[in-house]
Amino acid sequence: MGFWEFVIVIVVIGTVGNILRSGMKLERQRLRSKTLSGETEEQRGLIAELHAEIVKLRDRVNVLEKLVTDDDRKLASEIERLRGDNRPNY
Repeated sequence: MGFWEFVIVIVVIGTVGNILRSGMKLERQRLRSKTLSGETEEQRGLIAELHAEIVKLRDRVNVLEKLVTDDDRKLASEIERLRGDNRPNY
């Protein structure tokens, strides 16, 4: 193999290497953007569920705070009122 043939082979190998590296880089970017968009939708759904649960828990805490801070007569009458609403009608 002559000098110029050796130079041509090195140039061809370098060019093919750069083309393959660029293609792999584009593929990684495509996969990364696809993965991130899918995870984002899952995360949005999870965040919405957690937000709804937080709202429910805040409502429960408000009721418990109200029960704890009321005096005994108000508490007893409220419990009796709630018992009356929840009793089944037979």
